[in-house]
Amino acid sequence: MKGKKILIVGASSGLGRETALNLAKQGADLVLISRDTEKLNALASQLEVGKYQIFPADVTNEEVLNKALSDSVADGVPYNGFVYSAGIEATIPSKLLKKATLEKVMDVNAYPAVLITKFLLKKGNFDPVGGSLVFISSVMGHLGQTAKTAYCMSKHAIVGIMRALALELAPKNIRVNCVSPGMVKTDMSIKILESISEDNVSKIESMHPLGLGEPNDVAEAISFLLSDNSKWITGVELPVDGGYSVQ
Repeated sequence: MKGKKILIVGASSGLGRETALNLAKQGADLVLISRDTEKLNALASQLEVGKYQIFPADVTNEEVLNKALSDSVADGVPYNGFVYSAGIEATIPSKLLKKATLEKVMDVNAYPAVLITKFLLKKGNFDPVGGSLVFISSVMGHLGQTAKTAYCMSKHAIVGIMRALALELAPKNIRVNCVSPGMVKTDMSIKILESISEDNVSKIESMHPLGLGEPNDVAEAISFLLSDNSKWITGVELPVDGGYSVQ
């Protein structure tokens, strides 16, 4: 990964943040986008000076996002890889769902992955030799869960987007894959676990034969899919879920 220019969107927390730290240790040149300026700056303080750029931007604001993306290639250096990690959670019974909620979830979890890819395909924005795109989906994208209709819809959409792009971009030697994590001990997940009963926590843990995951478990999988070690892999949804999806 040394010297490769990698875009991480949704970089300020959770799996995006962990991926940034993982890739930084391998010498990647990072472009980090997130709507949370404070958390972006906190992340940047842990990175080597001159090895990153940060751009605060909300992925639902297309004008601001496009400005950040354009500024990120003003140095004339094309990208070698892209990680889409931005996402929001929604737990709402279907009988209470509104169209606005569905649109809000898709506006964050799915649509920007396509629009950012569109930007990267413009001449000069991505290495003509090829590279790798990695989207973060979820086990909920193919297994489903009660009251998670909106979230599951968005994560299943990411898998479909990935597969379509994998075929479309293969002639350009651009690989497209996604990672589907189970329950990982991010700050958000820990808050959820702390808010529910011990019995429910035990139930969730029992659904993961290898136990709950650590953020770096997912970051390592993303790193692999970005690297040349996976140069013959495209169109794959990789479960990183401690065995959740085999039950």
